[in-house]
Amino acid sequence: MTQILVINGHPDAAPERLSGALATAYQQGAEASGHTVRRIDVGNVYFSMLRSAAEFTEKSKDRSIVEAQAALLEADHLVFVFPLWLGGLPGLFKAFLEQVARGQFLLREERKHGFPVGGLKGRSASVIVTMGMPPLIYRLLFGAHGVKAFTQGILRLAGLSPIRTSYFGGPDIAPPNCEKLIKKVHQMGRRGA
Repeated sequence: MTQILVINGHPDAAPERLSGALATAYQQGAEASGHTVRRIDVGNVYFSMLRSAAEFTEKSKDRSIVEAQAALLEADHLVFVFPLWLGGLPGLFKAFLEQVARGQFLLREERKHGFPVGGLKGRSASVIVTMGMPPLIYRLLFGAHGVKAFTQGILRLAGLSPIRTSYFGGPDIAPPNCEKLIKKVHQMGRRGA
């Protein structure tokens, strides 16, 4: 079976937050299908912010970041769940990713065909994004640039492929409709997709 890592990128790790509920639904669905699942709730991870390029080039010595890096390497499939804030990832989630990327973890200097090599090559990803607006408006009117920066500028460069992105918003995330959404994400977990 597949080793799955679920990362809840909401800065508030409370289980009643929609991102937390979706991460739990995916995790439970995947476990019900026999997959091995680990989980990281970014809101429960404490780390310092990067302040210089020199820090970014050094490997992290922070235990929580080193453990997160090990979990990423052990996984076959990564699942990222987060709310859209100001058109992109919440700041704490972005800071977490910067810490994880340190020391060439996500993008190695060794070159293949002139390009750096992704440190997570051979893994796939699912991205689950929630937002207040209808997803169609975010995608068509705003071009989904914040999420594309994450999927293309971080995940794809790190070697992840394929990357499936699911957008949920507007009335779908409000009660009672969010119960249907939680069930849908549970089914995604059962499929390991």
